[in-house]
Amino acid sequence: MKISWIFADGYQLDPSLSTDTIKNIGPAWGSWRTWRSCGTDNVVCNNLTKTKELIERNFQRNCNFYIPKDFFNDLNRPANVNLFNGSFPETVSNAEDIISAHLASANSDIILLVGFRLAIDQTISDKFLRHQHVTYHGLLRSLIANTSQVQWVCVDSDNNLDKAYSELANLTCDNFQNVLQLLSQ
Repeated sequence: MKISWIFADGYQLDPSLSTDTIKNIGPAWGSWRTWRSCGTDNVVCNNLTKTKELIERNFQRNCNFYIPKDFFNDLNRPANVNLFNGSFPETVSNAEDIISAHLASANSDIILLVGFRLAIDQTISDKFLRHQHVTYHGLLRSLIANTSQVQWVCVDSDNNLDKAYSELANLTCDNFQNVLQLLSQ
């Protein structure tokens, strides 16, 4: 059984928890912003300026670094990077979360979503920010629904799933300690 972790952008792993414990269960995926705090093995960057900066620092030597195929030539064909097809416009917030989920779901039986809040925030009043938020959830929900062969587990969520998510048969919720206990055996 292939298990992958995906850490939501901005998530901070409990410092008392060893990243080795996580990696013994399965590879970790996430945004470039999760690399330091969560020890992600597979790091995604969907911003050309940030990708260029990371490559200039040889970031790809520290992880499996994934960038859009469209960036490859613009960045002088950097060595030791992984490419993915597709692009995400500015109207998608935290696109790296969605990209990580797509990439991880291709080779996983179980995906552990850590730090994801799967509820539409009704308090967002700015129309553009609300559009970004709703688009993000629409893309994530669609991916989960269309990968019925994958079991998705929302770890340490507030169990306040949006109705659109709660109807998905291949999505469950659990807490971090239970997940670690069940999968560390």
